[in-house]
Amino acid sequence: MRILLTGGNGFLGHNLIGALIDRGHEVQAIVRRPETMKIQDAHLQVMKGDFLNYEELRAAATGCEAIIHAAAATDMALSYDEFARVNVGGSQNVIKVADTLGIDTIVFISTANTIGYGTPEKSADENAPMEFPFTESYYAQTKARAEQLFMDYASSGKHIVILNPGFMLGAFDTKPSSGRLIMSAYRKPIMLTPKGGKCFIHVKDVAAAAVEALSHGSNGERYFVGNYNLSLYDFYRLQKKVCGYRQWLIRLPDWMINGIGCCGDALEKLGLRTQVSLRNTRQLCVMEYYDNAKARRELSLGQIPLEEAITDFVRYAF
Repeated sequence: MRILLTGGNGFLGHNLIGALIDRGHEVQAIVRRPETMKIQDAHLQVMKGDFLNYEELRAAATGCEAIIHAAAATDMALSYDEFARVNVGGSQNVIKVADTLGIDTIVFISTANTIGYGTPEKSADENAPMEFPFTESYYAQTKARAEQLFMDYASSGKHIVILNPGFMLGAFDTKPSSGRLIMSAYRKPIMLTPKGGKCFIHVKDVAAAAVEALSHGSNGERYFVGNYNLSLYDFYRLQKKVCGYRQWLIRLPDWMINGIGCCGDALEKLGLRTQVSLRNTRQLCVMEYYDNAKARRELSLGQIPLEEAITDFVRYAF
């Protein structure tokens, strides 16, 4: 199958290319800067273009049988309109191109933040509605709007599947993105940690689930893809064990974390861009614990050890 991939030069995108090629697919990736691609292969065609441009996206999708839409704006310093232009407008473009060319298979990569989080005692599944503080997140708000576009587009004869990944780690984290969590603590003698937690997953497991979703899963439904529910404190304990260094970990109270967020809000009011804001720091205080039973059952979600995800990132980054 020939697959159009958006976001191919990103963290998940690079891993998606590898997973698609390994399973015998041909990949057409549309990127604005082809020189940023870290993979070259006879089964990969890199096309220069912007998926926000309808004509360029249509040209890239011509001849494809399916689309994996992984591109997104993620910079937490962006305004709501900047997020919406990419995350909502880009999704509208993908749907318009698919409809024009008769492409009935789309896998949309969303985020776990559009699903209500659970607790250590009771993890949440895909049916949980989005909760505060993610209801205040511009990123989560616009991804939720994009999800609804794809759900509305799903109809008889189509195969539209939405994946909601947990916190991904692994190689090819080129910016880095989620790998900054590892870098922030790597070999530091003291690490201050928020009290929240996340559901971690090796990025290869997400990529494999996305490839599986091309032919499996239910039309118009969401699938949470994540594996390891851990507090940030316990994650950093695991990281120092895997990487072989000593570190003193200190949990910070929520009021201190959110006080830093308030300082960021003050900078925003002065017209300065910053990723530090109260709507973002509040997220660090939440236990984001999820249940992946649906993805394991219907998408054969794998479970690569978290230790391997940490090791793969460190080897790539350092």
